Amino acid sequence: MSNKSSINWFKLNRNLHRDIGYFCVGLVIIFAVSGIAVNHKDDWNPNYKVSHQQISVSDETWQLDNDELLIEQIISHADVSEPAKASYWVSPQEFKVFLKNGNNLSLELNQDIINYEAIEPRHVFQAFNRLHLNETTASWVIFSDIFAGLLLFLAISGLFMIKGKNSPWGSRSVLVISGMLLPAAYVFL
Repeated sequence: MSNKSSINWFKLNRNLHRDIGYFCVGLVIIFAVSGIAVNHKDDWNPNYKVSHQQISVSDETWQLDNDELLIEQIISHADVSEPAKASYWVSPQEFKVFLKNGNNLSLELNQDIINYEAIEPRHVFQAFNRLHLNETTASWVIFSDIFAGLLLFLAISGLFMIKGKNSPWGSRSVLVISGMLLPAAYVFL
């Protein structure tokens, strides 16, 4: 049998690694950006931008015995056009109004202010996070599993990309082993 008819496994592995790697680049970027955003959700809200504004309302006579009239007063003072969706008394000194657009107003009687909280979606991060956390359809779960399989292939095929003294089978095996031990040590310690 001639040598030309046999498969060059090294070349095939390198070509598959390259092409699958190119395919995965966009997904890796999306998952990495989303992963960073989700990891820091205690520092900032990756899905929404929340801003606050205080409106001074001293010397006002509030309709405290009628929630509907009180809502109208609060909305008028805050100069918003969005209608109320719901409301409730947080405490005897605070009345909260939820607007249909997702924003809210809080009348704080003891401080003579209305707090206006505006919530604006971060569309790109929100979409990335929904994909990352599998909050979409079942078909995305299947696609994510395929992507995970492709990442496994890239990791394993990468071990066979380099021959000789720079291969991961020689002195550089310490790097491979360290990469596996680091998360294991974190979990068990």
